[in-house]
Amino acid sequence: MLIGKKDWLLCAVLGALVFLAVDGFNISGEIPSRWRQLKNFRTPSASSGFPTAAFNLRIAKTVSFYLFCGAAVGAALGALAWLLARRPSPETDAGFRRRFWKSWTALMAALLVYVHLRMLTLHPALFAHSYLLADFAGNAMWVLVVDVLGKAAPILLALHLLKKFRREATAPLRRWWWVPAGLLAVVLLGVGGAWAARKAAEKPFANEGPNVILIALDSLRPDYLSWKGLKQPYPRPTTPDIDRFLDDAVWFDQAFVSVGRTNPSWMCILTGCWPPTSGIRFDLPPREWQLPRVPTLAQTLQKAGYKTAWFLDNTNYMWMEPAVGFDEVIEPEHNALNFYMSSVQFPTILYYFFLNNRLGFYFDPSLRMNAAYRATYRPEFMTEAVGKYLRRMRSAPKFFQAIHLCSIHIPFCVSYPYSTQFAPSFGPVLNRFGYRSLLEKILENKELQRQFSEEDTAWIFTQEVNLYNALTRSVSDAFGAIIAEIKKAGLYDNSYIVLMADHGENLPEPGLRYIYGSSTHGFFMWGDSDTHVPLAIKFPNQKYAGRRMERLVRSVDIAPTLLDALGLPPLESAEGVSRLRDIETGVEDDRERWIYGETGLSSPSFFIADHLDYDFAGYGLVHEIDPVTLKLYKKSRYMANMVHVKDRMIRTEQWKIIAYPVVRADRLTHHVELFDLATDRNSCNDVSTSHPAVRNELFKRMWPFIESDLKTFGTGAVRAVPRAGGMLREGKNTDKR
Repeated sequence: MLIGKKDWLLCAVLGALVFLAVDGFNISGEIPSRWRQLKNFRTPSASSGFPTAAFNLRIAKTVSFYLFCGAAVGAALGALAWLLARRPSPETDAGFRRRFWKSWTALMAALLVYVHLRMLTLHPALFAHSYLLADFAGNAMWVLVVDVLGKAAPILLALHLLKKFRREATAPLRRWWWVPAGLLAVVLLGVGGAWAARKAAEKPFANEGPNVILIALDSLRPDYLSWKGLKQPYPRPTTPDIDRFLDDAVWFDQAFVSVGRTNPSWMCILTGCWPPTSGIRFDLPPREWQLPRVPTLAQTLQKAGYKTAWFLDNTNYMWMEPAVGFDEVIEPEHNALNFYMSSVQFPTILYYFFLNNRLGFYFDPSLRMNAAYRATYRPEFMTEAVGKYLRRMRSAPKFFQAIHLCSIHIPFCVSYPYSTQFAPSFGPVLNRFGYRSLLEKILENKELQRQFSEEDTAWIFTQEVNLYNALTRSVSDAFGAIIAEIKKAGLYDNSYIVLMADHGENLPEPGLRYIYGSSTHGFFMWGDSDTHVPLAIKFPNQKYAGRRMERLVRSVDIAPTLLDALGLPPLESAEGVSRLRDIETGVEDDRERWIYGETGLSSPSFFIADHLDYDFAGYGLVHEIDPVTLKLYKKSRYMANMVHVKDRMIRTEQWKIIAYPVVRADRLTHHVELFDLATDRNSCNDVSTSHPAVRNELFKRMWPFIESDLKTFGTGAVRAVPRAGGMLREGKNTDKR
C-alpha cells in the first residue's frame, strides 16, 4: 500500500498544527499578563501610539513560521516515516499505513522532546519554572548527554535505513558511482575556491595606527573582578579574560560615571562633558534632544582621518545616530515593536530553536546580535561582527571603534555554559537561571505588603549574586573573544584599548538606606555601586602596563586623555581633563578631584518626603512612537519636569553632597544632605549640621548645574510626593528639617 498525495498533505498540515499547539501551550499561562501589558502600551491614555498594524503584521509573520516550518518538518518526517514503514521487498503489507503513521508520530514526539530538552539545557531562562529542574538544566553532564543524543539519533537512523535498504541503495551507487564522486569534487572545489577567493580579496596589512578601541561592559562593577591586581580581588573566578587584559593596562582605581544610565553615560564619555552640557539626560530622549549639543570624540577622530564604527547589542534603551560621528553603526534595529517583543519574550521554544541562528536571522533579523532577547542571547554573533570589522581595518590607516556589550544587564538571564556555574550553595531558590521569577515574587510580596522571612531573603540575595557572577563571567569571555580578534588581526600592539563600564549595579548588601527590592541603576545617588566603574587603558605596545592610578577620575576625562595621547587638539567645550601626565609620570597631582552626578528616570519609591513628583503616572505614559520609524522617544512636554525631578550629587574623594528637589509652600527648592564617605559608604547619615562649611562649599559647586537647568527649562508646575516612598528605611533618612 503506497502513501498518496492526501497523506503527504496531511503530514504537512499535522506538522503545522502540532507546532502551533506546542508553543501555544508553552505560552498559554503567560498570555493574560502579557496581553495586559500590551493593552496598557496601546491605550489612548498612554498615547504611545503603539503600531497596531505593525504588531498585527508581526503576529502574522510569526504564525506563518509555525505554518511553514511545521509543514516542512511534518513533510520531512513523513518521508522518514515512509522509509521506516517500507519493506525492502515489494510492498504487499496491508498494515503499511498503520506503520507509517506510528513512525511519523514517534518521530514527531522524539523531535519535540529533544527540542525542549535542548532548549532547557542551553537557554533555561526561557522556562518560567526551570528552577524546578535545576539539577538537570544546570548540569553540564546533561547538556552533553542531550547534545550527544541529538547528534547520534540521526546518524543511527541513517545507518538503520542504510542497512534496511542496503541492496536498493548500493545498486545505483555501483552503477552511477561517478555522481556522488562528482558532487564531492564540486563541493571540495567550491570550498577551496571560496577560501582562495577570500585570501585573494584580503588586502595587505596597511594599518599604521594608533587605533582607538573603546569597550564598555554594561553594569559591570569593579569589586566583582577577580583580577589579582585589585586590593580586594573577588574570590570567585568571574573575569579571567579581563584579568589578563588588565595586566597589560593602566588601571584607575576610583573611576566614576555621572549617571547610571547607558545613553547619557556614553555621551559623557564621547563628549567629555557633564550631562547638562552634552544635553543627553535620559535613555530614549526626546527626538530634538537625541544628538549631543557639543562636538564628540568620534567626530574629532573622523576629521583626523580615522574610520569610525559603533557596535551595540541591545537597542532597547539606546541607539546610535551616525551624526554623532560614526561612519558605520552596527546594532539591532530599534523600534517599539522589538522593544515590546523583547521585553516580554514569550517562551516560544520551537520558534527560537529553529530561528536563533544565521539562517533564521533572515526571517527574523531582530534576533541577530540582540541582547534584548536576553533568555536566548548568543554573544558569539556580536564577536563575529566585531572580528569581521577588524579584519577590514587591517588595510585602513587607523580607526576608532566603540563597542558596548549588554550581557550582564538586568533581568539577569543566564544561558549555557554559565547556567552551570556559581550554583547556590544551599536551599531551594526561586529561579536558578533568570531573574523573572525572583522579581515576580518580590513584586507580589510588595503588593501584598508582606515581608520576606530571613530565609527567603537569604535565598533571594544569594541567587541574585550568583546570577550576576555568572553573567560577569559571560561578559568576560565575550571581552576575551574580542581581544582575541584584535590580536588575530594584528592590531593589539598598535592600539589604545579602553575597558570601562557605562555604569555599575546596585546589588544586595548590608546597611543600605533603602529596603532592597531588586537590582537597580540610575534611580538614586546613595552609595557608589552604580556610579563606580572599572576603567583601564592599554597603551600601544603595552606602555605603562601595570601602572595604577589611585585618585578619582571621571568618565568625562577619557576623551581628553585619549586626544592628548594622540597629539590631537582637545574637544571644544570639554569639561573633563587629560590624565595623561599622571599616567606618564606615575605621579598624580594633588588638586582636589570631584565629579558631578545625577539620577536618570527614577521611581517615587526612592523619593524622600516632599520630593518633586513626575507629571505622569507610568513608564509607558512618558513615551511616544514615531509613526514612520517606530522609534521610541520620551515626550518633549515632560522634559522640563523629568530634568527637575533629578537628584544630583557632587562627590569628592572624602565627601558626597546630594541635593533633592522638594516642594515647599508650592515652591521648588532643594534639600541637601552631606555624607562622610570614610565612615558612611551607603550615604545613610547626614552630617551637614556638623560640617556646614563643607556642605556650603560643595553646594556652591553644584548650584551652576541646577541654575543652568532652571534657565533652560524654567520651573513650571510643581507638585510634591506627600511622604517618603515605601523603599526607604525608617530612621535612615536623617535630614534635620
